[in-house]
Amino acid sequence: MTPRSHGLALGIVVVALAALALGYHNAFVLNLVFVGLIYAVLGQSWNWISGYAGQISFGHALFFGCGAYASALFGVHHGSPWLALPAGALVAAALALAVGFPCFGLRGHYFSIATIAVAAIAEIAVNNIGALGKANGFEMPILAPSLASLQFDDKGQYVLMALVLFAIAQIGTITLERSRLGYYLRAIRANQEAAASVGVDARAAKLATFAAGAALAALAGSLYAQQTLYVGPEDTLALPISIAIALVGVVGGLSTVWGPALGALVYVALARYGGAVLGGQGHGLDLLLYGGLILVIVSWRPDGLAGIGGSIRRFVRRRSAETPA
Repeated sequence: MTPRSHGLALGIVVVALAALALGYHNAFVLNLVFVGLIYAVLGQSWNWISGYAGQISFGHALFFGCGAYASALFGVHHGSPWLALPAGALVAAALALAVGFPCFGLRGHYFSIATIAVAAIAEIAVNNIGALGKANGFEMPILAPSLASLQFDDKGQYVLMALVLFAIAQIGTITLERSRLGYYLRAIRANQEAAASVGVDARAAKLATFAAGAALAALAGSLYAQQTLYVGPEDTLALPISIAIALVGVVGGLSTVWGPALGALVYVALARYGGAVLGGQGHGLDLLLYGGLILVIVSWRPDGLAGIGGSIRRFVRRRSAETPA
C-alpha cells in the first residue's frame, strides 16, 4: 500500500471508532475497544524494533510499566497526569538506551533472553519497593472528571484518547517505512554485516528505534493507568504481558503498518472478549481458541494476517489485469 492508501485507511478507522466512542454507551464494548487500541499501540511500538530491525524482545512490558507507574506516582504526589505522559516516555526511552546499548551486541535468541532477564529483574525490584506499593500495587486518587485530570465518566472519552495515540503510532510507522532509518533497519534485519559494510551504524539505528518504541509504549501505559486507576506489577510488568504484546505483532504481521492493529483485533476478540464470555464456564475455551489460531497463522502464514491481506490484494490486481477490456 502507498502512504496515501495507508492515510485513507487510517482516516476511515479513526472516524469510525470516534463515531462509536461518541454515539455508543455500552461500557463493556467501549472498554474492549480501548484495550484493543492500547494493544495495537503496544504491538506497533514492539514492531518497530522486533519487526523492522529483527531484534525480538520479550521484555516490552517494562516500558509499558514505566508509563503506568509514572502516571500513578504523579497522580498520587502531584495530581497532574499530563506531567506523567512526557515523564514516563523520557524514563522509558532512557531505560531503553541503557538496556539496548549492551544488549544490542547480542544476536538472535541471546538478545531475547537478555530482554526477559532485564524485565524480570525490574518486576522483582518493583515487588520489593515500598514506595511503589510492592506486590499489591496502589490505587490512584479519583479526581473530578475533566480533560485536565484525564479522568472521565464516559468510557468513550478514554477511547478517543487511545485513538489519538493509535493515530500517532500509525503515522509514525508510515513515516518509518519510507524514511532512511526504515531502510537502514530492513538492511540490518537482512544482513547486519552487509549493512555495516556500506556505512550503516547498526547500533545507533537500533538504539534510536528502541528508544522511540519504548516512549510510545510508556504513553500507552500512562493512558491505561488513567483508565483503570490502579497500577500493580502483575498488571503492567509481568512476562505474560510482554508475550501478549509480541503475539499481537506476530499474529498481525511483522514489519507491516497494519499488522499490529489486526493482531490486537484478534487478541481482543478471542482472548479478552472470549475470556469475559466463556472464561467463567468455558474452562479455558477462549485460550484454546486463541492459541489454536496462533498456531494456524504461524504454521500457514508466517507473515501474519497482514500477509494474507497482501496476497488477496495481489490476487485481485492480477485477476483484474488478466480480464479483457
